[in-house]
Amino acid sequence: MSQRLPLRGFLIVSIATLSSTSSIAQVVYEDESQKLTFGGDVELDINAQNTHAGEGPIFFEGDIERGDEFDQTGRILLDISGERSSPANHYARFKVQPLVQTNGDFGVDDAWLAIGSSYGLEVKIGRFEAFDLFPLGQDVFVGFSGDTSDSLYRDGQGYVYQAKEGRGRGGDSGQVMVSKRSGNLYGEVSTLFGDRTDLFDTDTYHGYRIDPDGQVKDSFIVRPVVAWSPGPWTLAAGLEANLVSDAVVDERGADISNRTGYGTRLSYNQGDWQLNTNLAYLDAYEETNLTLGFNALWRGFGVGYIHARNEIDDVKPINDEEVVFSMPGRYNIDTLYTSYHFSDVLNIENLSIYLGAYFGRIDHYQIDDLDDADRYGGRMRFKYLF
Repeated sequence: MSQRLPLRGFLIVSIATLSSTSSIAQVVYEDESQKLTFGGDVELDINAQNTHAGEGPIFFEGDIERGDEFDQTGRILLDISGERSSPANHYARFKVQPLVQTNGDFGVDDAWLAIGSSYGLEVKIGRFEAFDLFPLGQDVFVGFSGDTSDSLYRDGQGYVYQAKEGRGRGGDSGQVMVSKRSGNLYGEVSTLFGDRTDLFDTDTYHGYRIDPDGQVKDSFIVRPVVAWSPGPWTLAAGLEANLVSDAVVDERGADISNRTGYGTRLSYNQGDWQLNTNLAYLDAYEETNLTLGFNALWRGFGVGYIHARNEIDDVKPINDEEVVFSMPGRYNIDTLYTSYHFSDVLNIENLSIYLGAYFGRIDHYQIDDLDDADRYGGRMRFKYLF
């Protein structure tokens, strides 16, 4: 039950829902025109997985290196949020989420300022994630054969495109977003600008060296999204495109930053059920990517499937001494994942354990046997919201 108390000398503890699958216990200082919230969570993972240990391509059986990994990862996230409003229903909001990782590193999830009106536009500046056009559901442990990150392109490893290249939290890049909600309709135009070479996790693209002369320009990615949410349903569509020509080029002078992607999703969320159906398509330089996804969550049990199809038109010709980084043609990446959520473990409120697993494989139309490229893993996650 929510309540409001004067800001000075009082506090209330409330539960604020962050998403359809998680919540966070918060300490809230509040009065008539302002609110300051403190919270966070602990997320620790024990992992066992088979990964691609090498840095080279995975299209040739002799080049595939299997690597079994057993490790523990995780972080502690602190959430500090604030809001101040005026009698005219204007507001200013901020959020900062510092991270302390178990390997000793420090980082930040969100760090933004939003200014807007309850009945008009909102402008958000800083570091954040824009609208999710490819939700994975309860993705406790999702690994792909090839691309190991939602936002990084690794040459010769396959790519599972999810309409997230311009979504946000992009290294040193800046972000500005304008959004508006009107009834069941929501619209936003998000931008991501700055050096986007971080998108490429290797120094080659189709075997050609990326930016050999050090002449990278700052990119400017625009990402408009429109969503309609009647009742438990959500239908959304959007695109992302870089407006700066030759922002990143390879050794040929080819504009490999010329990438335009599209995404759409249909979601259902009511009672014990959460369902997502996703479609994404990317038109890049001499490459196209199509990704389909479906996932469901019912009473803590989640299951999902992702199919990605890549078409590479051309790769760098090689000599006998050179390493093959990529291979032209069509290849498919299939990933199946599942998870289960145990809530309020030991009758401790907000203490949860998640079990997750995945299996992924990649196939190329010219290669008969790529079984050694199959990847799989399992995870036990301990999560405590405070």
